[in-house]
Amino acid sequence: MTQAQTFIFKAADGTPLAGALFEPSGQPLSAVLIAGALGVHQSFYTSFASWLARRGHLVMSFDVRGMGASRQPKYRHSLKGLDIDMLGWARLDFAAAVQHVALLNGGAQIAVVGHSLGMHHAAMTDAATQACINRVVSVAAGSGYWKDWVPRARRAAPLMLHLAGPLLTPLLGYFPGKRLGLVGDLPAPVMRQWSRWCKHPEFAWGAEPDKVLPSLQSARFAITAFSFSDDEAIPLACTQKLLAVLPNAPSQFRVMSPRDAGLATIGHVGAFRRGAEPVLWPMMEASLLG
Repeated sequence: MTQAQTFIFKAADGTPLAGALFEPSGQPLSAVLIAGALGVHQSFYTSFASWLARRGHLVMSFDVRGMGASRQPKYRHSLKGLDIDMLGWARLDFAAAVQHVALLNGGAQIAVVGHSLGMHHAAMTDAATQACINRVVSVAAGSGYWKDWVPRARRAAPLMLHLAGPLLTPLLGYFPGKRLGLVGDLPAPVMRQWSRWCKHPEFAWGAEPDKVLPSLQSARFAITAFSFSDDEAIPLACTQKLLAVLPNAPSQFRVMSPRDAGLATIGHVGAFRRGAEPVLWPMMEASLLG
């Protein structure tokens, strides 16, 4: 496994963030940023990032503020008081990570692997950051309107969006998802904004069009979207709904079943587990290279 170099870099507002760099042995074939899913720490992507580095790519992963290695000591037991929402993660933290990789790449455009929320970061960040990206591999990402989710997720949605979230977030000052086994701990502004989006039939672009639509329209990177038939959170229809609101970003679908990848299951996060290496990872790498 390629050894990661861990480091600290700063978000656009100066907040320290934790990153990990995986370097190839020779001249990089490409520079890649891995943007993770909601509540999934960058350490989860280490095997995939190491594999890409061994294949010749310069790869960086990172945690947005409040998550994983970017969770500062003062927030160790509680995220109360952490003032950041979904768009802040995209436009302050993700933006800084893109700029960092682009700088390492000599100022040239980079590729992004966006897992679920990570794809939304690329879609909803500022235009200057988007201009640094030439290609996005979208993995298990789509509109988050809860009534579009698969039946199992729809059954759990009322607990999180209509009961636990509205009651516990103002009471505790953050959403204690880790204790509840739901997503993970989230800052209060993130939980409130995400809940609003998930309750709207048109998700973020319907709930907050003035804030979100300009970014969706300014995105011009090429997208290859992987959707999995057994994804327990985001079905294909949700992925199609997301790509439809990115009018200037040319996109193509890769719809797969676990059998296509030689796996028993893939689900929402399985694309980054070691079992996906023989079939799925090479397909994702080929999409990075265009």
